[in-house]
Amino acid sequence: MAELVVFRMEAALAAFGDLQVGERRGSWRRPSHSGIAGLLAAALGLTRDDPAVPVLAQGFLMAVRSDRIGPPLADFHTAQTPPQSRKRSFATRRQELADKDLLGTIVSRRDYWMDVAFTVLIWPKPALTVRPQALAEALNRPAFPLFAGRRSCPFSAPLAARAVSAETVSEGFATYDANLAGPLEQAGLPCLQPGRDVALDAEFPQESWGAITRLHTETRRDLTGSRQSWQFALRQEVVGVFHAPETAGAAA
Repeated sequence: MAELVVFRMEAALAAFGDLQVGERRGSWRRPSHSGIAGLLAAALGLTRDDPAVPVLAQGFLMAVRSDRIGPPLADFHTAQTPPQSRKRSFATRRQELADKDLLGTIVSRRDYWMDVAFTVLIWPKPALTVRPQALAEALNRPAFPLFAGRRSCPFSAPLAARAVSAETVSEGFATYDANLAGPLEQAGLPCLQPGRDVALDAEFPQESWGAITRLHTETRRDLTGSRQSWQFALRQEVVGVFHAPETAGAAA
């Protein structure tokens, strides 16, 4: 029996790190590992340059259930820049824009997903030093504001993080759904309709999947490497579906 952390992410707009090439900032259809690591770090009050951040990022496996995802949205930005031929560095943005006669304009694109809802399961590795209950409490009362990717994407509902006990990934999701349904009904709030699509780290042993059938494997470059140079490592992700319900256990 493993002690897990499960929480939900609901937002009107969301963006999840894809390869950033040129002037387009794309987005995956579901949260990235580095994004979830950053979310946990912000909840715990860790800054980007804190040496505890890469340790935290290496201390867990994750599974993401896609409960709802709306249509894509493209947002275009214009920005003034000096000519690319001018090979010099600038100490400030003000210096960069000082010579107004030589400024040009570039158009960049940022992609988003609208009306999204995901349930995220954190499976701690032995190296993780933060207890699941403490991690859940931090997500519910974060030290820093939390966002669904970019800062322009606030969450539209509480994360409702919980520490649960389960033997498999699918049981962890089922336990979370069952324990959250009662309080939501008492508060007169709608329950999040569970999805069937799930993506989990390929490091999960197959016996820990539970009621999940594998469809295919994807490769994502979203493992936190160097935050100073914005480098990320490759990660294998198994994409599958729930093929049978499971009986939920008790919350931790």
